[in-house]
Amino acid sequence: MKFGEYSLDLDAHQLLDKDGQSVSLTSMEFDLLKAFAENPNKVLDRDRLLSLSHNRDWDPFDRSIDIRITRLRRKIEAEPSKPQIIKTVRGAGYIFVT
Repeated sequence: MKFGEYSLDLDAHQLLDKDGQSVSLTSMEFDLLKAFAENPNKVLDRDRLLSLSHNRDWDPFDRSIDIRITRLRRKIEAEPSKPQIIKTVRGAGYIFVT
């Protein structure tokens, strides 16, 4: 799966940059990125992201998705403070823009 300057290799369980170099991701970050890549241009709320990436139910106090998204943005966004790939949709969730 390709997006921007990256390629997500589902079989090898890795993210490659434009030069074919592996970008270091934790297993949970990879699963979250995979969930986004399989649902491009759709707003996904925390509940849906947790079930897609971690196969568990959402707890209203669970902020782990937000933390992982912040970490992913640092790795894949040109300017993590102004995300263009994983955008926040206020009051709704996040959208993976391809």
